[in-house]
Amino acid sequence: MPVDFTRSVDALATELTVADEIDTSTETSPVTVLTPSSGKKIDTRSVYLASDSTSGKVVASFANSGQVLGVLYCSKFAMVRLDSVKLTGQTDESVQISWTGLDTGAKIFYVIRYKETA
Repeated sequence: MPVDFTRSVDALATELTVADEIDTSTETSPVTVLTPSSGKKIDTRSVYLASDSTSGKVVASFANSGQVLGVLYCSKFAMVRLDSVKLTGQTDESVQISWTGLDTGAKIFYVIRYKETA
């Protein structure tokens, strides 16, 4: 009798995504955008940052360690897409987005693809 060795290779089916917009006229830097379940770690897969600011800097990083996931140096409608960012935070460590020098009322859009690991 034949044995079925088929294995699911749909990696995206096991990954999660968080996406939102930050309005810097109502939020204060830094903003926590992703927190793992208790006792878990965030293991990133990709990071996307965009802003309508014409100047300044936006940084996505792990909150405790400060490990940088991505940096956006702003110009008009700037964005950075990092497709293969595989970095793992510490247990219970959140991801935050911080900014400096942005235009008044600037918006930041982000997408982070990740897995939670033990």
